[in-house]
Amino acid sequence: MAEAETEHYTLAKDNTDLAHIPGSFGPPIIGHTIALVRDLHGTISKQQQQYGAVSRFGLAGFKGVLLLGPDLSQEVLRDPQRNFSAEMGYRRSLGRYYLGSLLLRDGEEHRFQRRMMQTAFKAEAMRGYAERMGAMMASAIDSWRYTPEMKGFPAIKDILLDSAAQIFVGVDPGEAAAKNMNRAFTDVANGMLGIILKELPGTRHAKAKKQERFLQSFFNHLIDERRQGSASDVFSYLCRERTEDGAFFAKADISVQMSFLLFAAHDTTTSALSHLLYYLGQDMETQQRLRDEVMALDKSLLEYSDLEKMPLAEVALKEALRLHPSVMMMQRRSIKACELGGYHIPENTLIFLAPQHTHRMADYWDAPDKFDLDRWLAPREEHKRHSFSFVGFGGGVHKCIGMHFALMQSKIFLHQFLRRYRFKLADNFSSKMQTVPLPKPVDNLPVVLVPIKAV
Repeated sequence: MAEAETEHYTLAKDNTDLAHIPGSFGPPIIGHTIALVRDLHGTISKQQQQYGAVSRFGLAGFKGVLLLGPDLSQEVLRDPQRNFSAEMGYRRSLGRYYLGSLLLRDGEEHRFQRRMMQTAFKAEAMRGYAERMGAMMASAIDSWRYTPEMKGFPAIKDILLDSAAQIFVGVDPGEAAAKNMNRAFTDVANGMLGIILKELPGTRHAKAKKQERFLQSFFNHLIDERRQGSASDVFSYLCRERTEDGAFFAKADISVQMSFLLFAAHDTTTSALSHLLYYLGQDMETQQRLRDEVMALDKSLLEYSDLEKMPLAEVALKEALRLHPSVMMMQRRSIKACELGGYHIPENTLIFLAPQHTHRMADYWDAPDKFDLDRWLAPREEHKRHSFSFVGFGGGVHKCIGMHFALMQSKIFLHQFLRRYRFKLADNFSSKMQTVPLPKPVDNLPVVLVPIKAV
């Protein structure tokens, strides 16, 4: 993409002249936000029934076009003409705090940054992560036997945050640095919900911007030290990675990629595991199937090569992500005018994709609202009906670079958890789900644990 063209599309304002497309932007400023928060799937389904697969749509101050179904998702996410900008799709949301991160890069810049990060997710690195992660999780999960009734969501979140501190950054979870990082990510996530977008004292946005600067400074000050060492955490791998010309990657790039990677990794996996336990806590038969798979490995700690022997655990996580994807809306913005679904889409038009709607389309999934692992297995293999009917990890060039890490982390968690406990949801559990800022059970997943044996 030529430099002049790049400057043109990044400087242009969003196009909102979409009267030729059916639909509604919703109430002023907030758009359909409140309806989505209350009932995401119901709101999108109603939009589709009223207006079809392509419609005008408003969300939290943004006005654009909602595209529904795997065909349109494939066209936008694969983007063979390089016409849909992720940077401009997210600039006014995630870009508040993570501008320059991998998701907010297009074209050659995106490929350049992705190359830097791939080293940290190669098989050799992943083997090392698996060995350390198992021991950490075993100790933490074993301590749960002293609190037989607990809130599952915060407990899982704490384990994954501690794991991220060591595996991603090489910092001991008990150190002040780890606690400061965890607090920073919480404040930045809360900033996403801020209404006042000026750095006024006491506002969520001001606190988030302060923590954004803290994280950048934290990583910047460690880069030279990590370049001289041989540590095997994600951050150290990125610090030592070099360009094709033999130069180190810029410190600013490393810092922003680490900040976003940590933000994306622990929240999304916590969400997926919490939803999985929500279903397993009501389905003892499926829970036992997964436990049988874990017990068949006959190991207290897994090696990286063991992970491929856990196909049920993998499809279980994917099924949880199908029903409750970690991302409410995927966003892009058109660079040039084009046609989508039979409608003219002007240049600089925001595009919204709704993964959960696609994941529950009866055209591609049998009994789509049902939690059912067997839909992923032979002979059914429903996910093969369309290559973009499941986009739980995104798709195209921006497909989640940490997908295999997330699956590894989830399998190791399930291995340590299911071999120690049978569990069910507490009698007073709620079936309501939160979608903003992160999908999760509204009651934080109250569970009752029954230890199986001393492990």
